[in-house]
Formats: sequence, structure tokens, C-alpha cells
Amino acid sequence: MSPEIAPGNRVRLDMHVHSVYSPDAVIEIDTIVRAWRTHRVLAMVCDHNTIRGSEEVFRRVREFDPDVPLIRAEEISTTEGEVIGAFLTEEITPGLSAGETIDQISEQGAVSIVPHPFCTFRTSAIDRRALDEAVDQVDLIEGYNARNTAPEANRTAQAYARTHKKNLTAGSDAHLPFELCRTFVELEPFEGPGDLLAHLRNGTVHFKTTTPAVHQVSRAVKAVKRSARQREYRKIWR
Repeated sequence: MSPEIAPGNRVRLDMHVHSVYSPDAVIEIDTIVRAWRTHRVLAMVCDHNTIRGSEEVFRRVREFDPDVPLIRAEEISTTEGEVIGAFLTEEITPGLSAGETIDQISEQGAVSIVPHPFCTFRTSAIDRRALDEAVDQVDLIEGYNARNTAPEANRTAQAYARTHKKNLTAGSDAHLPFELCRTFVELEPFEGPGDLLAHLRNGTVHFKTTTPAVHQVSRAVKAVKRSARQREYRKIWR
């Protein structure tokens, strides 16, 4: 049985968070773990094309809360936009089609989530045709993304999920520390993918939008990190 981690023994789960392992994020692992210990909001870390951040966060969390389930997650770049895999057993290589990526998530017994599907601000949002073709295989739709610049994007995602009888997720999509603990789903404790899918049906969404200016900061962070990597490469090859 999971420990009491929210009022009424419910879990507060932010289903979309990025750590320093993402090229455009600066949230340290310590900060994410501290958010759990202080505010009892569990972050589902899904860095871009890597599970390293989620593995490190959940290893640290489970050192003092061993009943917290291990959620290896990754936001995967496909040729048709991004897809999240949660409860992965191994990392999924980017660059496949959306359908192939979702199939690989399913083969691992993991959960597939389509993040910010109707955000027109980001080029990383999944292509509508690809979403329509794969929707029967998709487990969840992100209906509440705090970084969506237009409310219509979330409302359209919610309506799309209802039409296709898919449950919704909510995530801060945090890349910066101040974004943590503002958006999450409160639901019954879960131990694995099946429990999570079942309990999301009766989850309560706590949602707070973030200023659009965070996207400019993320772009700056990405540029700085890229420049730092290039300097390191030059040192190596001198």
C-alpha cells in the first residue's frame, strides 16, 4: 500500500516535467525531489529523448518512499511530433513515425500519452493526421498543458479526448523551477500502468497556466547549452 502522500491518501501527480537532462530545461534533480518531499507533488519526469532524468528522480524518491512506483518516462521526438511513454522498461530511440513509437511503447507494457496535441505555437506538437491514424492505439491525451499559449489548445484536446473516449492527463510541462507544483492530477494511489489508467478516470485536475514568456527562456537555455556542448567538443578535438 502506498504511503499517505496527499489528503485522503490520494496522489498528486504532475504528468509532464523536464529536468536538466532535457536540452531546454534547467530543473535540477534535487529540486524535483525536494518538491516531492516538501509539497508532495510527484513529478513524472519525461525528458526529451532520454529516460535518465526519470530514472534518477525516482531512484532518489524511492530511497525514502519505497512504495512510490518507478515511472521511467520519455518525451520522444517522432517524425510526426512528440509522444510520451510512461512506465517504460527501456529508452525508445527518436526518429521513428508516431505510430511506430506508440507501438514500441505498447510492446513494453507502457502507457502512451500525446502531449499538447493541438498547440499551434510549437512545431513539436503531433501532426493531426498522424494523431487521427494512431488514436485507437493511444492510451491518454494531455488535455491540460500549463505551457500552452492559447486556452483553445487545451479545450480542443479535451474535446478530442471525449470524442475518442480517452482519459486526460495534466502537466506543468515545467522546464524552470518555479513551474513545479502548480499543475497536477490528484488520484487514488497506483502501482503500475493499469492502476494509473483506471484511477485517472476519477482524478481531479489542479491546473494553473504559465506565462508564455517561459518559452523564450527555454529557447535561451537551449542555445546556451548547445554553445557549451560545442565548446566541450572543440576542447576534446584540439
